[in-house]
Amino acid sequence: MSSDDEREERELDLTSSEVVTKYKSAAEIVNKALQLVVSECKPKAKIVDICEKGDSFIREQTGNMYKNVKKKIERGVAFPTCVSVNNTVCHFSPLASDESCLEEGDIVKIDLGCHIDGFIAVVGHTHALQSGPVTGRAADVIAAANTAAEVALRLVRPGKK
Repeated sequence: MSSDDEREERELDLTSSEVVTKYKSAAEIVNKALQLVVSECKPKAKIVDICEKGDSFIREQTGNMYKNVKKKIERGVAFPTCVSVNNTVCHFSPLASDESCLEEGDIVKIDLGCHIDGFIAVVGHTHALQSGPVTGRAADVIAAANTAAEVALRLVRPGKK
């Protein structure tokens, strides 16, 4: 194994503080981007505008990092901002010409991702576009999805298939 291969192997290991820092930085950016996107989710807001704001924020924040390093470090959007409404399960990132808007009572699923040097952080969030508590079928669906995610998470352990 050449020294370049050894260096590459070491860089990808979580025992490297540099790798952990890149993951943490990507996670901080993606969480702030999520807060921004949620704040933009209001009745009559165009979905394409919300998605563009999320992606722009990620590009801007990652663009401010690692500017003065010798080796060019790739960074930016790892997964485009998606705002999926009601029956659209996920991954709705509309074209610029799309006129779809949010409406009061919509259930919105937001997902987006950021990377620094290929180290990716992604986030997903469900948001109800209404004041007051969510009730009825919408509440049941959100609770069921949350329970399914919790069950799946508990099954993820070393050695499991």
